[in-house]
Formats: sequence, structure tokens, C-alpha cells
Amino acid sequence: MSPETEATSNVLIDCRGSQAGTAEVAITGCTIQHNNPSPDSANIRIIGNSDPSPRLPRIREGNVTITGNVLSDVQVNLHLRECRGVAISGNTFWQGYRHNLLIESCSSIVMAGNNFDRNPRYDYGNTADANNGLVFRDCEDCTISGLHVTNVWRSPAGVLFENGRRINLTDSTILDCDTVGLLLKNVTHSRVSDCLIRDDRESKDGVAKSVAIRVEGGTGLMLTDNQLGSPIEDAGDSVYQGGNLVQ
Repeated sequence: MSPETEATSNVLIDCRGSQAGTAEVAITGCTIQHNNPSPDSANIRIIGNSDPSPRLPRIREGNVTITGNVLSDVQVNLHLRECRGVAISGNTFWQGYRHNLLIESCSSIVMAGNNFDRNPRYDYGNTADANNGLVFRDCEDCTISGLHVTNVWRSPAGVLFENGRRINLTDSTILDCDTVGLLLKNVTHSRVSDCLIRDDRESKDGVAKSVAIRVEGGTGLMLTDNQLGSPIEDAGDSVYQGGNLVQ
């Protein structure tokens, strides 16, 4: 990769232009790094929309496992677009200058036990320019658990779900992120439970720097049994709340 090249990635699977596509892939136990100055660079990028056929007008390739990798120093650590059936577990993400994770127009994504951190040891060069952050956009039928997200800066939220449906987010930790910890924007028939979402950084006025959970639009949301640093900012009747501790 180079700042003078077109957008690329360390590992690229691009199914466009093929009716066969690429599927049944395992990316396991790798250290994948560099470099952030390259435009739209990614450690791993999978574009799963193969060409349609008369039998299947919309294709999302998948059956992919991404596990046990170390990913850093690019614009987007992991980028999935139009994929179906991807399991992501046990990975360490950092220095995603735009995003640690960008998942677009995907379904049946399963995530468990991934770490998204900003280690103070990495305080040289332009490392402070990394925003990090997780974005799920136009996704459906996803099960997400065990996210550990800290110190997302200058982003709309630490974790953003936008235009999603049937999302099940549980047992995750989102700490000390700018603006909002978890933002649910036009999300329907989804659930968030048993999460710890707080911003305990010091501020001049003694008020937390960010909102724990914000809901914008959507319907049929269940937000239960979470430990939060601030009250939920919600869209009224679209949200069922129960058992949340705000402290």
C-alpha cells in the first residue's frame, strides 16, 4: 500500500464481477498491519456481492471465519460489505484511523470476544489521529457479544448501529468514548442487554463527556439490564426499558 495508490487492503476478497464469488474462508492467527496514509486502506476487506443470476437476484457471499488476529494502522481495520455468515472472534483492533470496524449491508454476522482499545503506550507520530470506532450500517440478523471498546474519539459514537434490524447486542463494555457510547439510529426489532456503558473521564464541569445510549428513530427496541453512566436518551414509545442501573 502507498499514499499514491488507489484504495486497497492487506487482505482483499472482492467478489464483484463474478457469479461464482469467493466463500468458505478462514483468516486466523495473523498480525496484519500498515499503513494509514494510504487512501481507504484496510487490514481486511471483503466485498461479498457477487453478480446476480436468474436464480439469485441478490448475492451475499460468506461462510467466513476471522479469528485470533492482530489488526492495526490503517484507515479501517476490518471492512465487510454485502457479506452473509461471518464469524469474528478473539481479535485485537487498534489504530483504525477512520474505523476499527465498518460493516455495511451484511447479515448473519456473529461476533464474540473482540478487543478495541487505545493503548497509551502508542503515543508517537500521528497515532492520536486514530478515531477508532465501530459502525454497523444497513445490517440485519446479527448477534454481537463481548465487545470491549475504549476511547473512541471524534466519532458519532463508540458503537453505531444505523438502519439495522434484528440486532442482538449483549454482554459488551463500551468505555470513555466521545459523544455517545452506543448510538441506535433507525434500528428496529432489536435488543441491547447486560452491557456496561460509561464515560468516567474527568471533565471541567463534572459532567460525563458522553451519553451512554442514544436512540434516534426506530421501533421495537428492548434495552434491559445494562449498567450505564447516564440515562438513556430515547425516542419514547419505541423503546422498552427495564432493569437498567444508571449511576
